[in-house]
This record gives sequence, structure tokens and C-alpha cells, in this order.
Amino acid sequence: MSLLSPKVRVALTPGRVAVATGRDYREAAVAAPGWAGALEALSTLLAGSALSGRASVTLSHHFAPVHLLTAPSVALKPIEMQGWIRDTLAKQFGEAGRGWNVSWQAEPPGEPFVVGTLDPAHLAELEGVLRAASIKPAEVQPWLAASWNRQRRRLGRGRGWYALVEPGRLTLLGLEKGRVRSLRSSLIQGDAVAALADLLTREALLAGEAEPEPLWVESAVLRPNWQELDRGRSVHPLPSGREALSALLGN
Repeated sequence: MSLLSPKVRVALTPGRVAVATGRDYREAAVAAPGWAGALEALSTLLAGSALSGRASVTLSHHFAPVHLLTAPSVALKPIEMQGWIRDTLAKQFGEAGRGWNVSWQAEPPGEPFVVGTLDPAHLAELEGVLRAASIKPAEVQPWLAASWNRQRRRLGRGRGWYALVEPGRLTLLGLEKGRVRSLRSSLIQGDAVAALADLLTREALLAGEAEPEPLWVESAVLRPNWQELDRGRSVHPLPSGREALSALLGN
């Protein structure tokens, strides 16, 4: 590991926030709903931690939505790619999309790629909370970006599905040859297993799935029995750690 790697790891979700460094793990419930409540809980958590240094921040998809975009027809420099992504998002989501902060996963030319978005005002507020605690945000990314980089080798190069589940939201990736071929993210209510089964059924039909392809599931906070999704499909729950937000922090 590089000596410059962030030593502090932070995770923010609408219901819980966590801070970890080494073996030290601190977590708190969010009292007020929304982004402001999560920042308030984080500020309180950091005030009692005496931490400092560089931090890696992983955000719930409630706060940092993810999208799958088709690659541009020509190779672009990073600053050009940023503008192209914002223009593309504006076509899908209106002019607000042009103002979002964007981050993306680099893929080979011509391959679809995953984009994370964040309200710039939210990013500024997050940076303010961290700097008040003498912490510098080295990276801020959606959960999918962190988990995909960590798990993609384990998922192999065949066809399959990869789901990330947190309270109230489900993100499902269709995989082929080690690449993301589809991405769906939706709000859910009630039983997470049933919601994932329904979304997987719809996506499998759209993908023309001939035989049930394997499914990998990573979850935060929730601890259901994912093997109920078997139905002839091999299901592989990924280790979620002992703590509620371990999956976001990479524990």
C-alpha cells in the first residue's frame, strides 16, 4: 500500500454514517433525514475521534447516483470527457445534470462506462465538515465505484449479475466479459430479496438471458437470506463484514 493512501475511511448513507482507520471503527445513526442529517452525524462522530490526515469517502447511491453511459465516438482528454459527460447527462436529466460533479470509471475505448454524480453544493459541505476535523478528502466516490474496483476480478469474465443493496435502494449490474453491459438503480420498499428478484427477472428478460446466470450480491446494513434468490441461479453473497457499513468501507 502506498504511504500516500488515505488512512481514514468514511461512509455516508441516509440512515447511518461510519468512520474507520486501521482497526478503529466508529458508527452513528442519522437523526434527521437527508444529506444535512448525515453530515451532522458525521461531524459529531469526527469530533470525538481525534483523527486527521487524508480520507477516502464512499457515498450511498441515495446521495451519489450512478449511471452507465455509452462511450463517445472519439477519444477525449479528461477535461473534454468531463464536459461530454455533463452534456450527455443534461440531455437525460435536464440542465441540472450539466452542473453536477462527475466521476467515472476508465474503461477501454468504445466500452460503456460507469459515471457517478454529486451535487456540487453537497461536495462543498462535505469538504467543510472534514476540514473542520483536520481531514482532507483525497477521494469522494459512490459505493459502486469503490466496490467495482474491489470486486471485479472476483466476478470473473463470464456473463452474470452484480447487485448492491442498501436500505431503500437497489443497484443491479449486468456483466459480460468483465465489463458492465447494463445498469439499473431503483428505490425499493419492503422486502429487499423480493425487490431484487423482481428487478432481476425484468433485466434478464431484457438481456435475453437463455440460462440463469450467476448472481453476486453485496449489501450494507441489510442481512437477508440472499439464497432465496436461487431458483436455478447460482447466488454468491459477498462478505459484508461485521459492521453495518463494512461493505462501503471495504472492511
